[in-house]
Amino acid sequence: MSIEPLQCHTIGHSVYPIDEFITLLKENGINCIVDVRSSPYSRFASQYNREILSDELKKAGILYLFMGDSLGARYDEPELLYADGKVDFERVQETDVFKMGITRVVDGLKKGYSISLMCSEKEPFDCHRFVLVSKALIDMGIEVLHVTPDAVIPNGELEDRLFKKYKLSRHDLFSSEEENVADAYRRRNIDIAYNAKTKEGDDE
Repeated sequence: MSIEPLQCHTIGHSVYPIDEFITLLKENGINCIVDVRSSPYSRFASQYNREILSDELKKAGILYLFMGDSLGARYDEPELLYADGKVDFERVQETDVFKMGITRVVDGLKKGYSISLMCSEKEPFDCHRFVLVSKALIDMGIEVLHVTPDAVIPNGELEDRLFKKYKLSRHDLFSSEEENVADAYRRRNIDIAYNAKTKEGDDE
């Protein structure tokens, strides 16, 4: 008998009215939001400030957990940065605090919670929830689906977009598929990462 893989969703809150956001969660069977914003507040949509959002989700029967302190994308430590100051996601993935955060999400999935990682960016392709966090979950065998108002996008489709954007191939004569996938994610990392020197990027 085959066993279905564990499944995790992601979503960006953008500027949706809170009732539309909750409807989108319920339509996809999500009963737990894991907030992966480094700072759980929004300059453009105050309904997604941590305390307000937590209360609204509780009313709807949806659990809220803040995990931006372990699964966020903003870091200042020199050992986690590229030379130009941008955050190196591969180094972040090797930290104990990030690994503990991923383990906590996986444990929640194993307990039966239907979890969605949440950040602010509407488009997952432009967000660390795909390039940093989803990559780590995929590497552990978790299936990741990205919720948008128009579609639920399998993580593999976003990986295909990476290869197309950076004119790369999954298969070639000189490197393995695993190495090529890592290269594609690395290039996206460099394009979207927060820069600790300039304080730019990762507009949460």
